[in-house]
Amino acid sequence: MNIENRQTKTYILTDLDSLDPVTVYVTNYEPGRGKVVVECFGKAWAYFWGSMGELTLQQFFVSCNNDYILNKLLEDTRQTDFEEINNIAHKNGSLLCVSSDIEVALAADEMSNLFGPDWFMDLPTCNTSEYVYLGRIVNAIKEAFTEELRQAA
Repeated sequence: MNIENRQTKTYILTDLDSLDPVTVYVTNYEPGRGKVVVECFGKAWAYFWGSMGELTLQQFFVSCNNDYILNKLLEDTRQTDFEEINNIAHKNGSLLCVSSDIEVALAADEMSNLFGPDWFMDLPTCNTSEYVYLGRIVNAIKEAFTEELRQAA
C-alpha cells in the first residue's frame, strides 16, 4: 500500500443569497491536476480533472463555463419538460396533462400524435432542478475563487 499525504484547501462560503452554507474542498495534486468536492445542505458533488494545462484547480474552475462544470459534477443534467409537453398538447387541442415520465409512457398514443412515431426521442427536455441549484452554487464558488485569485495577484 502506498499512502500519500496531500494538502486540501477548504473554503466555507456563507451569507450566500438564498443558499445554505457551501463547503468546497480543493486538492491540487500538481499543476494541471486537481480535484474538487462541493457540499451544501448534506448533498455533495465531486470531480477530478487530470489535464488542466498548467492551471490550478481554482484558476481552471473560474475559466470554465458553468455548463461544462455542471456536466462533470452531475450524472443527469436534463429531464423531460412536462410543462412544454402540456403546452404543445393544449396548442394542438388536446386535454393531455402529464407530470411524470410514467404518465408520458401511459399516453403513448397521444405522444405519437403530437411528436410523431419516434416521439420518445423527440420529447422536449429542460435542465434538472439539481442542475439549476448546483449552477447557483457554482456561481458562488467562482466568485470566491475569483476574489482569492485577485488578492493573490
